[in-house]
Amino acid sequence: MEYFWYIIAALGAGVGTGLAGLSAATVMVPILIVLCPSFGGEYGAYQATAIALASDILGSAVTTSVYAKNKRIDLKHGWVMLVCIIGLSAVGSYAAYLVGNVVLGGFTLILTFCIGIRFLLKPDTSKEGADASHVRLGWKEILISLFFGLTIGFGTGFVGTGGGMMMLVVFTAFLGYDLKTAVGTSTFIMTFTALIGFISHSLIHPAIVLERWPVLIICIVTATATSHVSAQFANRVNNKTVGRVTGVILTLLGAAMIYLNYFC
Repeated sequence: MEYFWYIIAALGAGVGTGLAGLSAATVMVPILIVLCPSFGGEYGAYQATAIALASDILGSAVTTSVYAKNKRIDLKHGWVMLVCIIGLSAVGSYAAYLVGNVVLGGFTLILTFCIGIRFLLKPDTSKEGADASHVRLGWKEILISLFFGLTIGFGTGFVGTGGGMMMLVVFTAFLGYDLKTAVGTSTFIMTFTALIGFISHSLIHPAIVLERWPVLIICIVTATATSHVSAQFANRVNNKTVGRVTGVILTLLGAAMIYLNYFC
């Protein structure tokens, strides 16, 4: 039965990455730690985040390729965040190993639900008439990028995410990106942060690769294929449709996982 949930988790993760640039951990980690008994041990949540990071590597890469073909990537205003996020991801990974399941698992469940509500309330995150090409990367934008980049970087390692949701907010709210350009740029960055995060997790806890390799293969293949299909869909519809679909999926998933984890 666990293999069924592995596939469901990977499918949901792929949809989230392709549609809205969300990290695989947003969907995958809650399902693994709540519905799969083998992830209920002392380091179950830590292993789940590592598997999510591994799924993010190729999932983000294929998503990036689709958005790149549609000219939806802009690193001119995002290079500061790229450097900061990559630099802090390994630090967050070690911190996650120290805190264990209680903090890590509960935080991820609540985060999933909150992100879903956020998309339902505001499905289109882009400002009207937003165009990043007309936004100058001045000292204010650099300070904003440094602050959020360092924060998101730590979170990518700690929670096992690529930081896609937070990058989406920063790019659209502060740097003038439209939703699809923000998604394309964030998935490009996530490709590298996920790789670094997965390597860090594996070096700290080698059992992830030595004992969990069947789960890794299933989740990576499924999430990558689903990310590609979802990204193609996202580039063919408007921003509000993408936001609403993502919001419904994450809200229902988050609510269900919180109920199963705390009330059953």
